Amino acid sequence: MRKSLLFLMLLSVKLTFGQVSDDFSDGNFTANPSWLGSTSLFNINAAKQLKSSLSSTAQTVTLFTANTYATNTKWECTVQLSFDPSATNQARIYLISDQQDLNGPLNGYFVQIGESGNMDSYDLYKQTGTTISKIIDGPSKMRVDANNLLARIRVTRNDAGKWELYTDITGGTTYVLEGSATDLTFTNSDWFGVFCKYTATRSSGFTFDDFSITELVPDTTPPTLLSAKVLDELTVEAIFSERLESSSALMASNYAIANLGNPISITASTLPNAYNLTYASALPTGDYKLEVNNVKDLKGNAIGANNKTSFFYLKPYTLKKGDILISEILVNPRVGGVDYIEIYNNTNQILDLATLQLANADVSGNPANIKNVSATSLYMPAKTYWVLTTKPDVVKEQYNAKFPNQFVQMSSLPSYNNDKGAVIVMISQEILDQLDYTEKMHIALLQNADGVALERVSFTKSSSAMGNFKSAAATIGFGTPTYRNSQEEDLTHIKNNVSLASKTFSPDGDGFEDALQIDYQFVSNGNLASVNIYSDKGVLIRKLERNATIATAGSFTWDGMNDNGQQSKVGIYVIKFDAFALDGKVEHFKQTCVLAAKLN
Repeated sequence: MRKSLLFLMLLSVKLTFGQVSDDFSDGNFTANPSWLGSTSLFNINAAKQLKSSLSSTAQTVTLFTANTYATNTKWECTVQLSFDPSATNQARIYLISDQQDLNGPLNGYFVQIGESGNMDSYDLYKQTGTTISKIIDGPSKMRVDANNLLARIRVTRNDAGKWELYTDITGGTTYVLEGSATDLTFTNSDWFGVFCKYTATRSSGFTFDDFSITELVPDTTPPTLLSAKVLDELTVEAIFSERLESSSALMASNYAIANLGNPISITASTLPNAYNLTYASALPTGDYKLEVNNVKDLKGNAIGANNKTSFFYLKPYTLKKGDILISEILVNPRVGGVDYIEIYNNTNQILDLATLQLANADVSGNPANIKNVSATSLYMPAKTYWVLTTKPDVVKEQYNAKFPNQFVQMSSLPSYNNDKGAVIVMISQEILDQLDYTEKMHIALLQNADGVALERVSFTKSSSAMGNFKSAAATIGFGTPTYRNSQEEDLTHIKNNVSLASKTFSPDGDGFEDALQIDYQFVSNGNLASVNIYSDKGVLIRKLERNATIATAGSFTWDGMNDNGQQSKVGIYVIKFDAFALDGKVEHFKQTCVLAAKLN
């Protein structure tokens, strides 16, 4: 009793993992394994072989059984035809099929036997839908008896996709190689079967025996979790390195997403090695980590502990006017430079730029020369600045880009004239933001606007509001690609102020307070500044900055050198900071510092 139980358990495991073995010695084809299809047109003969039954009509009949082996596999069987095969009387052995109906469209491979005359070849074909192509063309073989064909066939396919077709036309096991080929088009299977096409007079002449489908090399490699992605707000697809055994793959407790827990159900995907995890509540935007345990592949190999993969999900959102704003433009680059357009995510959520477009305007003011920003999903975090340009490296060389990963390289930008034009950010037919610019927007005292970006002052005001775009400050290099604009308003500032980070500095190279930091902060933008250093006796020793456009907030540094390039003496110095507004208002600030040195 124990031996019988053990045998049944082993058989059950064997069948579960996809292996097929049937010599019909049990006298049937309905169990161990179970064959389906044209069952009424086949029988088991006295020699315990599968045989086609006599029919009064010409037709094609098939039998098939479950098979999941597709690579690292060896197929064997015996075929006997008691007639001279031809195009109207032939047999196929379907090694791999994704469909039960072997007489219809499918994806798979088969060996075909049946050519006119007593010279037959054994050939391997690939079938894609209804398209059939030969991938191994075996040589013709002479039969002693033209009305009797007997062959034992062996086909192998390794993990690299190399097929080898062997035959013994005496029905023994002295195999001869018919040919080889490499093809990895279809690497999964659901069914194995036989296909018999006949006229009525040949209907009972097909005999098959000794079907065997086994591993070519024992598989001891466990499956791994390759990736995961969100299909919709309730469904996550998990993709594995190979097909899984069904019962473990469909167990929800084997899957867990951090902060979400186990799914409520698991279903097989359209991909053989993928499974869909369904959750009860919609996933919010964010980063996720999926962990899988206890699942097994078709050979019974269990996945390693704590297989994990990360994925990101962005909840569907349609961009609307005001979500993405024009923050900065450079349309008159310096020699060797390129145009760039900086955009700002004005929302509190991550936005996908896949549908975003950039344009200029035609003579009627309508969007023209429209360019797609990105062909794939591109995620822009909330409240960040991103730069659109054709040559990010050039922009990074000419300007201080604090966030170098916040660039989008486009194959081309719409054309923008230096003197005037329009920059339009849009989605489909909807304009999200538009800036009609002219060179007169630059600060009036600017002698040369080449290489000077126009920066947005306020994101609460319209792009077209008077004075909402101004020249980027000279003190920050005339452009702030990827970060806060130098001329951007800060409503928390209520008073103009100039201060020193420390009242004392010692330029001795010891790494501590080697330079004097002069910080400034202004309520309004568009200011110019001159900064001079005086000795305690009122002698001008250093013109640190002269009539430079400055940001609304920033700093200057003095390294202790005078205008002659010499180190200033230890002592007290006065910093005079003069700020000039475009309306003619002048404001003066004074700070005192000490240039110190170490005592010997």
